Amino acid sequence: MASSAAAQDVPGYGHRHWSLADGAPPDIRAIARTPDGFLWLGSGDGLYRFDGLRFERVDPEDFDNFRSRQVTALAAAKDGSLWVGYAFGGIGHLQNGKLRGANPVKKPRGRITDIAAAPDGSIWVSAWSGFGSQLRHFVSGKWDVIDVNGPLQRMYLARDGAVWIASYPNIHRLAPGSRTLTTVPGPVNLGPAFREDRAGRLWFYSSDGLLRLTPTSFTHAGVTFGPMMNGSEGIREMLFDEDDLLWISGDGAGLETVPGNALNMDRARTYPMRISTLLRDREGIVWGGAPDGLHRFVRTPVVRYDAIRGVRTGIATGPDGSLYIGADEGLFRITQDKAELVLRSSLVNDVCSVPGQGAYVFTTQNEYMVRGSKPSRIIGPREQFHEVGSGCAADTEGGLWQTIAGVGIYRLAGTRWIKDESLPPVTNFVATAPGTFVVSQPLRVVARIRDGKATPIWPKETTGGTATGESRGGVGFVRMLKQMDGMTWIGGEAGLARYDGRKVQQLSARTYPWLAGVMGIVRQGAYYWLVSAGGIVRIAAADLDRAFAQPGILFPLARFGENGSIRARTEAYVANDAAIDNQGRLWFVTGSGIVQIDPRRIGPWRRDMPVQITGIEVDGRTYPATGARLPAGTTRVGLSYVGLGLASAEGNRYRYRLDGVDENWVDAGERRRVDYAGLGPGTYRFQVTAATEDGPWARRGADVRFVIAPYFWQTAWFRLAVIAAVVLGGLALFRWRVRLAMQAVHDRIEARVAERERIARDLHDTLLQGFQGLMLRFQTVLHLTPPGSPAHVAIEDALERADDVLLHGRERVRGLREDAEPKSIAEVLRSCAARVVADALEWSVDADGAEQLVRAPVAEELELAVGEALANVVKHAGAVRVRVEVHHGRDRLALRIVDDGTGLPEEVRAAGGREGHFGLTGMRERIERLGGTFSIGNAAGGGTSIRMTLPAKIAYR
Repeated sequence: MASSAAAQDVPGYGHRHWSLADGAPPDIRAIARTPDGFLWLGSGDGLYRFDGLRFERVDPEDFDNFRSRQVTALAAAKDGSLWVGYAFGGIGHLQNGKLRGANPVKKPRGRITDIAAAPDGSIWVSAWSGFGSQLRHFVSGKWDVIDVNGPLQRMYLARDGAVWIASYPNIHRLAPGSRTLTTVPGPVNLGPAFREDRAGRLWFYSSDGLLRLTPTSFTHAGVTFGPMMNGSEGIREMLFDEDDLLWISGDGAGLETVPGNALNMDRARTYPMRISTLLRDREGIVWGGAPDGLHRFVRTPVVRYDAIRGVRTGIATGPDGSLYIGADEGLFRITQDKAELVLRSSLVNDVCSVPGQGAYVFTTQNEYMVRGSKPSRIIGPREQFHEVGSGCAADTEGGLWQTIAGVGIYRLAGTRWIKDESLPPVTNFVATAPGTFVVSQPLRVVARIRDGKATPIWPKETTGGTATGESRGGVGFVRMLKQMDGMTWIGGEAGLARYDGRKVQQLSARTYPWLAGVMGIVRQGAYYWLVSAGGIVRIAAADLDRAFAQPGILFPLARFGENGSIRARTEAYVANDAAIDNQGRLWFVTGSGIVQIDPRRIGPWRRDMPVQITGIEVDGRTYPATGARLPAGTTRVGLSYVGLGLASAEGNRYRYRLDGVDENWVDAGERRRVDYAGLGPGTYRFQVTAATEDGPWARRGADVRFVIAPYFWQTAWFRLAVIAAVVLGGLALFRWRVRLAMQAVHDRIEARVAERERIARDLHDTLLQGFQGLMLRFQTVLHLTPPGSPAHVAIEDALERADDVLLHGRERVRGLREDAEPKSIAEVLRSCAARVVADALEWSVDADGAEQLVRAPVAEELELAVGEALANVVKHAGAVRVRVEVHHGRDRLALRIVDDGTGLPEEVRAAGGREGHFGLTGMRERIERLGGTFSIGNAAGGGTSIRMTLPAKIAYR
């Protein structure tokens, strides 16, 4: 007969239940998990999606008045889609987030009992109807229908491709590739279910019991449970887990289990959970659908050991690997996973290991030495000194010591206890070497005592006699002292330390919170295991060594125990709450009792956790996470995501990054949403990855691109148009300013011409005319004087001189008028060259382009500048030939003076002239004052080249 388990914990599995109050749907009758990681639940209220924390109902896109709300079957297809079966109304297909009907006929008949997805991508569907049952096969986009006589209660697709059917009162088999059902011997009753075990053997269960099936026979396994839950309307399901444990749901008494390697009712157990259907997913999680919600069973190496209750002490290890633990009933000895009460007492205070002998235990009344399972009473401090011990320890030579708080430390000599006067009274101590102890007086001192001499570990004394930094407090209130790996390990409420006799290393719980309240530590192979307020923790020894050498560095660790619900106890003053038995299993005393961990059940860290971005939200509206285009003006965007590692979804961690906004990954902790503000238009790529609570980051994350549309003034073409307008406006402004400057020069030149003409007129109309009239007066006076007289001769000479002056004045007036007329610049420069160069060296003036006359003031300035250049060539260049080139362009007048002399020194050319000389500077100033450009360079083949350029609007008339 199956034994009933009072607790709802299946050994080796952590259990959680989501009730209807947690949002779970009612009456879950089908469960499936798609490749993207989501769990799907078929319930009496429709189809639900579960991401480990939140349940979301998914409704069909198309309306069908004949479709039931109750989902009775689910199957995850190879292509990632989901097939959905209903109590009536046929089947639906969920693909790309859309659930739509997928029936072969408009009005399908029957209740869908099972859907199975074949490895080749085809789909098998079983439908039970009073008008005739059907087996439907969807392959290559077409339906093939096989009629079945009788009620089609269940359908199962075996690994070899055969389809098995339970149709009361027979079992049928459809061979791969066949359309003909063959009957297989075997009884069928209520609640049938098929399942293959890990070895590929097929099992069948109904109200008549468990059968082993082959294509031609059956065998009773001798396992039969009670009546079904919900009577004839109920369903059963079964599965084999990784340990070959058979699970059967749907029984009225609860969930049933029986080991697959020992199929008999003596090993069967019943758990009071009303579960209808079961699924074991790719993570090894067993899911149970029930009328009152969803159950999750996660395989774990942690097993609660309920044989001992009311634990009072730590764990002592016997020489044979057995374990001793004090509890409310007394002292227990654990061997081969069985607990034996070896000393009955409700007053156990402490127990400690005695190498080579067993364990020493003392109570508030007596002391005992326990060898194997036999306790022997000895006279202890309680009887000898009327004091109660607070702790005990064995030294490296097998000597037994006991401490009495406030009194001192005693050593067992033969049958009597002798106080060691060299040792101070302490609460906790451990022997580290012959005559050497590490002792603790809580909140006062932790010290090493060697040969009666004490050396404080905490607090450290400074030269001034005070303690500083963390050395002042160490690891807080010390509860654990343990000698291991040649070092003393010190566990306190504020961290963990180790002491090798010379130096102490410590790790603070402020840096590593899981080190708060360390109550036990052991080493197994390459790992340390400890129990603390942070739970049961496994750390690689190499990583812990690095952390002690460099406190603050990060390193991976693994926690065990139902999401941290198993933690160290807190009430003990002296603790040694971790040990290893002779089978390599780890044992821990915790606040919730004794637990054991079998390292062989620890799987590797999973790094393939699927991650999904579930939505993009803007102003309360949700957009699909598939390249959404968001409206113009969007500045705030919320993104939701989820890691679909469902074994411990509550502890999943996340990190994310938005390209162009986040420079590095942002650690989000357990948050599953991030909001960005201040975003502008553009294309963004959001990335997210996940990890379990203590595991590494998933190899692959999820990413999504979304576009924020711009307003028209935020578009690239608008910005280009603005830039073009600014450039064109700047160019127009520049041209306007140039035009103004040229106009100013032009006006200045015209003013000079007009001034010359005014002066010529004034000279002619006033001075010359007045001078002529004055000469006529003198001519009259000349006639009044006697000829030959001195006055006559003087006046006559003066008139002749006046005629010369008048003639010269008229010539100057004529010259002023002629200088105001436009000139041929080539002729002006030839005259200049003839005057300045003469015969000093060979010269020429060459002109090209359509010749245009140059304004007189401009020609005058150019003549002066070119004249200065020619004079410099004659004086300084040492040239044989000089050439003046005149180029008449449409938009400019260009002059170039080239000689074949020695050329200008580089520093003179770079400076634009010689210090103390003003010829080149004057030329430059003349040309630039006219609005032109002036440059000096080296001529090809040697010599100097001077170039002068004037805009056409200034140069030409």
